[in-house]
Amino acid sequence: MRRLAAVLAVADPTAVRLLRANLRAAGFEVTTVHTGEEAAGRVMSETADLLILGEKLSDGNGVILCRKLRESSNIPIVVMGQADRSAGAVVALNNGADDYLGYPYSTDEFFARVNAVMRRVVREVIRMDEGKKRIGGLVIDLSQRQVTNQGKSAALTPTEFKLLMYLAERSEQVIPHEELLTHVWGQEYAHCVHYLRVGIGRLRQKVEKDPANPSYLVTCSGVGYMLQESPRQ
Repeated sequence: MRRLAAVLAVADPTAVRLLRANLRAAGFEVTTVHTGEEAAGRVMSETADLLILGEKLSDGNGVILCRKLRESSNIPIVVMGQADRSAGAVVALNNGADDYLGYPYSTDEFFARVNAVMRRVVREVIRMDEGKKRIGGLVIDLSQRQVTNQGKSAALTPTEFKLLMYLAERSEQVIPHEELLTHVWGQEYAHCVHYLRVGIGRLRQKVEKDPANPSYLVTCSGVGYMLQESPRQ
């Protein structure tokens, strides 16, 4: 079995040394690059399982690069930054990141978050029988991990797919925030409601005809979310 491969693209040399050591300790083969252009090239041309991306890069903004990569790649992305963690996380998640970790961080927190991302988007995205699940105009292909809405493909990240599938498995039921966060992101994210709000918002952009007035992904204020099988007209 091959070792998992990580691409590390962070501008600060001190942070690079620490992150590289942490990734190697976690069992990754690590490739270090110095620019966003190099990072994109590695992701698109080589087998990589994880991208650690600095919020600021020598040739640009890491969050903008994250958004561009999401147009063609589902690689798990963790953005590293200096900003307030909640605000930084919302910006990074809205641009396609799977997680955000601000400096300073503990080694234990780094390991926990990387392990959670890899469980979520590589190893345990979904455990269901192969086939297709239909809800209204949505068709969820479990074997291909693809979603179409009224025949139009919706390109979901692995995290978005897992979130949609968890809601689909319990359609017409209100799923509490904490349950969704624990199942999709992991126990350590149980109270990170901003992760869930961003995730639902991105899903609505991809599967709803009118994301501002959702028909499928319904908010149950103060409680959680529900996937309706009979969308509102």
